[in-house]
Amino acid sequence: MHAENCPDGTIAVSGIDRIEQFTKIWAGIGWPEREPGHFCVVGERTDGRYHALWEMTGGLWELGDSAVQAKDRFLIEGVWVDARDTVATSYFRTLDGLCFYGDDADRDAAFVARMGLDAPKQAYAKIKPTATVMPVPERVSRNYRSALEKVRGVILRGALLVHETNCPKIVYAIRQPLEYLLTSSAMKGLVWVLTALEESKGNGSVAKNSSDPWYGNLPREID
Repeated sequence: MHAENCPDGTIAVSGIDRIEQFTKIWAGIGWPEREPGHFCVVGERTDGRYHALWEMTGGLWELGDSAVQAKDRFLIEGVWVDARDTVATSYFRTLDGLCFYGDDADRDAAFVARMGLDAPKQAYAKIKPTATVMPVPERVSRNYRSALEKVRGVILRGALLVHETNCPKIVYAIRQPLEYLLTSSAMKGLVWVLTALEESKGNGSVAKNSSDPWYGNLPREID
């Protein structure tokens, strides 16, 4: 499989049998813990559904090599990581072809540019041919089980397609019970990227500067 930018701003991924069009292609990483780490590539198709295209498992070094390889092969724009693991995240900052934005302002500026809101996607790629390593929002990483349930909902409604030959770990993981998924690096990588893709479409996004709880009641007027 390989990807090419199209004149309309989409990304065409060519397989053996056919070509699929994607509006964006991102990746997610589940860091190595009890089992090898997991790197997965997921694209958002023009029909709004998601497609798991490719995966790789291994230690930190193998994950880094996979990210650099996939950046060029799939034209990945963003790689989502759990930045609470500062050692692994710092290693990714040293890899050629990847860039990292640690604070919200830099991250949002990179996101805007990557999404092509200020310039065509192809023009930006010529200026800065890198994949941006994006920290998973703290409210997502801190509430992993809730994020996992949201992703299970995406899967249950048929919004995720999986390339079974290229992604056997994901195929296996999504069929396992909850207890397995809570520690699975394959599922964590998938959760990070699918949650980001959902929120990029406004599904579950939260106002950035709002500190008031969403469940707050309005004061009642007394006659």
